Amino acid sequence: MEKKKAMFIVGSPRKDGNTSFLTNKLIDLLNNNFETEKIFLSDYNISPCKECYYCVEKDECSIKDDMQELYTKLKKAQLIILSSPIFMGGITATMKAFMERTWHLRKGQLKGKTGSYIIVGRRDIGSGINEMEGYLSRLQVNKIAGVFGFGFRQGDVSKDEEALKNIQRLSNQIINLNQK
Repeated sequence: MEKKKAMFIVGSPRKDGNTSFLTNKLIDLLNNNFETEKIFLSDYNISPCKECYYCVEKDECSIKDDMQELYTKLKKAQLIILSSPIFMGGITATMKAFMERTWHLRKGQLKGKTGSYIIVGRRDIGSGINEMEGYLSRLQVNKIAGVFGFGFRQGDVSKDEEALKNIQRLSNQIINLNQK
């Protein structure tokens, strides 16, 4: 039996930072059940939304950049995990641009998939959670409560026992939901 596809979208500019650490932990726990792919948005050329409303009429984005590749991957994935550090009280600009550019997918194209998130911050991470939760709701995915970790310097989150416990919880929920 072919494994379901899991897409991990990382909005951090650091490939070895705290956000990537927690994302890797989740990937390790899901590797036996999913074909996993981790995407660093910093490796892609993603322009911001132009609010041209082309997607309202055509059900696709008018901007032809690396998002075209990501749209295909999103549609093939059964599991979508978003990961972002908190910068200036919210998710990274790269993650925000990615989210805005998927606006045309809110009409049910991803409905029935499973989605969650990982957020790492130093202090107030509430707006990041709201951004992630709101985004996943708009996509109409089966949303699972995400994980947030506390960290500032590289390696800090590896000492956050609650975050590590919640990564295990999230993996268990994902596996249980996708076995049905």
